[in-house]
Amino acid sequence: MSVNWTRDAAAHLLRRAGFGGTPSEIDDLYARGLEAAVSRLVDYDSIDATAYEQSLAAKNYNMGNVRGLQQWFLDRMAFSPRPLEEKMTYLWNLHWTSWISKVRGTTLILNQNKTERQYAVAKFDDLVVKISEDPAELVWLDNWLNRANRPNENYARELMELYTLGIGYYTETDVREVARALTGWTVQNYRRDDNYNSATFLDNPAIHDAGSKTILGQTGNWDGIDAIRIILNHSDSDGSVSGRFLGAKLWTFFAYENPPPQVVAELRDVYVASDHSVREVVRAILLHPEFYEAHTRKTWVRSPAEYAVASVRMIEAQTDFATPSNSLAGMGQVLFNPEDAKGWDWGTSWMNTGTLFARSTMANSMSTNRGSAGTRFDPNRLLAGRDASTAEKVVDILADRLNVDDVSSAVRGAWIAYVNANDDGSLGNWTNTPANVDKKVRGLVHLMLTSPAFHLA
Repeated sequence: MSVNWTRDAAAHLLRRAGFGGTPSEIDDLYARGLEAAVSRLVDYDSIDATAYEQSLAAKNYNMGNVRGLQQWFLDRMAFSPRPLEEKMTYLWNLHWTSWISKVRGTTLILNQNKTERQYAVAKFDDLVVKISEDPAELVWLDNWLNRANRPNENYARELMELYTLGIGYYTETDVREVARALTGWTVQNYRRDDNYNSATFLDNPAIHDAGSKTILGQTGNWDGIDAIRIILNHSDSDGSVSGRFLGAKLWTFFAYENPPPQVVAELRDVYVASDHSVREVVRAILLHPEFYEAHTRKTWVRSPAEYAVASVRMIEAQTDFATPSNSLAGMGQVLFNPEDAKGWDWGTSWMNTGTLFARSTMANSMSTNRGSAGTRFDPNRLLAGRDASTAEKVVDILADRLNVDDVSSAVRGAWIAYVNANDDGSLGNWTNTPANVDKKVRGLVHLMLTSPAFHLA
């Protein structure tokens, strides 16, 4: 099976490997061809982000509170020239959760986010080690209190269950033994009441259990590095367990839930052959013909953060992200503050009466903002260079931009009727005037952003 590389396929790729794109970004990816387009996203180190980093720093987000951290991260997701880098950072932020309400150190949460970005597509082993040594994670799951005479199993359990292997591939004995191996991995200079916490990782041999341990059938005087190595190299009759776990996790995030066994097996083999490279597993997914099949597209329910970022990106809005960050809680997701160690439930769990109202409120705020501050966009820019002489053409221009051109004829007809309607609601006929563009394009953007089609990527 081969990939039918079309402009729609390029748009799909950018929705999943990033947060959606503008028409010019989609055109650029399409013109590159499949392999070059995927390489452009996956091999993002070649993209110079210096100008963006300078502009981000100049915005002076308040990194001393969680709202400032959210604005900073949303800005990166929306405007970084390396969309996959931020998409992967977002994934690891969902995967390795840390609750700022417990950690109580914005610097620690920020540093964890930077670590997730630095190792986003690195060797999985390196990412696991760096997060396991991360002060925010050590505090969040209590390993900083794990010592030889008082072992704490919280992180050891989640390390295997949630982060590397999955349920069923370890025993309670393995949990205890991994916890023993992780004793001594703690933090220094940590204060629970210090919002700008400067705690750092400390491997303290004085509180490490140096005795013999048996982890997944292997016995020795293991430490934390040994435990992670044993876990990530563990195999059963179907090969690498962590390879299947990571392959299924990444496929679920980029494509759809419950990946076919043969796809998981293929990704496991890529993982093993590439020496556990996250980058190569992601590349394999984005080049896989199944990734581009019709049943893969428009099936991923955008999380609140993805919804906010996609809205901003796809209408090329200007923003300080105050409105989007303030809207996240009502949508059901406070970045850096998950409900528990497994993070948020995905999919339709994001959708209920209250969260949909919050999404609509945010879209309305964006669409009606005619000022020079906050989140706003220029409706004229959305039609620039296009034939917008009829209501049908206006609808099609915006539907293409927002990737909602697959709606039913009835919905499209309702949008056309709205654009044609007079201010009093009576039947009319669209004319391309500045006043109509300002009113109708703004209203139509709101209708599209709140349509069921836009909630799906």
